[in-house]
Amino acid sequence: MPRIVLSLQEWQTVARELAAAHNSAAPPGLLERVQALLEQAHDGWPGQQFALELDEGSAEAVQIAHRAIVGLDPAEGQRAASVAEAVAIVRDHQRDR
Repeated sequence: MPRIVLSLQEWQTVARELAAAHNSAAPPGLLERVQALLEQAHDGWPGQQFALELDEGSAEAVQIAHRAIVGLDPAEGQRAASVAEAVAIVRDHQRDR
């Protein structure tokens, strides 16, 4: 099984990319696995690397999503990071209820 290692911020952005309406081809259960990883990760460790072992199809989908975000210009990358941070804040707030 391929092992994909990305930073917390990269996983957050990959999760958004996988959840996007234009990405309906993601393998079943992949988004849920990435979201579970994000829920277990400590938000205070944005540079920390996190790994997921995935089947071939899921690993390919993550690599495609990651390539899509790596190709962003710096301004778009900063916006993506800001959105990821906002999503994490909302998720934490909802988890506290």
